[in-house]
Amino acid sequence: MFAYHPEIATYPPWFIILFVSFLDSIFYYLNFPQWRNYVPFGLADKETNGWLSHQVESMVGSNAYRPLLSYPDFLTNNQKEHNLSSMYTYAFETDTTALGSLANYESMIALVGLVLWMRLIKSILLPLFCSIGRKAGTSAHGKEWARKEENEERIIKFGEYLFRLLYHLSVSIYGVWYFRDKPWWDKSQGGTKNLWIGYPNQPIEVGMTWYYLMQSAYNVEALLSLAELSFVCTFQNPFHPLLNSNNNNKFPFQNPVKISWSPTCRGDFREMAIHHIITNLLVIGSSAFRFTRVGSMVFLVHDLSDVPVDLSKLANFMKWKLGTIVFFVTMVLTWAITRLGVLPFVIFRSIVFERHLFAVFAGGYMPDLMWHAYTPIFILLVGGIIALHVFWFFIIVRIGWRLLSKGETVDYSEHKNGEEGKQTVDQQEQQQTKKDS
Repeated sequence: MFAYHPEIATYPPWFIILFVSFLDSIFYYLNFPQWRNYVPFGLADKETNGWLSHQVESMVGSNAYRPLLSYPDFLTNNQKEHNLSSMYTYAFETDTTALGSLANYESMIALVGLVLWMRLIKSILLPLFCSIGRKAGTSAHGKEWARKEENEERIIKFGEYLFRLLYHLSVSIYGVWYFRDKPWWDKSQGGTKNLWIGYPNQPIEVGMTWYYLMQSAYNVEALLSLAELSFVCTFQNPFHPLLNSNNNNKFPFQNPVKISWSPTCRGDFREMAIHHIITNLLVIGSSAFRFTRVGSMVFLVHDLSDVPVDLSKLANFMKWKLGTIVFFVTMVLTWAITRLGVLPFVIFRSIVFERHLFAVFAGGYMPDLMWHAYTPIFILLVGGIIALHVFWFFIIVRIGWRLLSKGETVDYSEHKNGEEGKQTVDQQEQQQTKKDS
């Protein structure tokens, strides 16, 4: 991995370089840039290659990164006035703008706007989708099913699944259409080597810019939605213990905000929370550091495999056994091909083995020390995503075995802690029938 350049062997570990970079930032703001002169034991001595002697520039502020076209510069360069027409031209007709990297305020404003817009659309569609779920549940399970309070949680999740299906299907269709002729997907044009050639000053097309912004907004919104489904936040009087004469608590005050688990919390909340946190770090970090090409590949393999996942959950909800089996088999195949095949053996392999060769040494723009310091973070995050996929795949296999051996379709995310002992809808209905008789 590091055999391309002999100097890399003399560098300290990447996390040490990051720590030194952090110290440089602190002492810069403290107006004390000569702090290395006071480090003992030769740790900051350049002659002895002390670990603290290495100085690495920030990736965002590096001279290797050419500034992207900002909106004020766009107006100046094209002698335009600030109006809606100019904003539209800048956002939707101009390539390689500051919207292409979340390290710029223009893109952050666009991201916040898209998150709010997505939540607005979701607030309109979810009641409609839940109504469809209520009708589908009544048709599949009977009229009494929809009246039970515990089934309201499943109806809400049905609406969520339908919204996800609509999103994943839409971005998958767009992604396949937009990336169909991109060289990093075409082995005859160099394949994944094109992810790194010319990095970090590769052109960013308008289609890529908004694809990335939309994906970023969806992942931020998904993390917010997971928190909403998993927690109940209530406000309480912080002085209540003082007002309660029977209070034996030695503390006179209580927390004004009480956070507890929600009954709609997913059974795989812990894994999904880790997944969403890692994903958002990757999305925002990859955009800020202009890894948009490799990031777009990761997006596409996830979206394609998410479509049958959503379909299988909807079919399971409606007790459509044939559809559940068909979509489940499709899910297993697409998951194995995309998340356990393309992601680790094409994309991740390129991140590990091709990044140094083409981005640093073969005429690349990146200083090798800076590359050595920052890119291991992305390797660890992508590796973490792959590890989660392997974990989930074993769960999928267990569900498949249960489906084949017992004819049961269980969603392990339905209940808190994902207990396998939770009963299926069919079993609950059978027991309820026995009680009624």
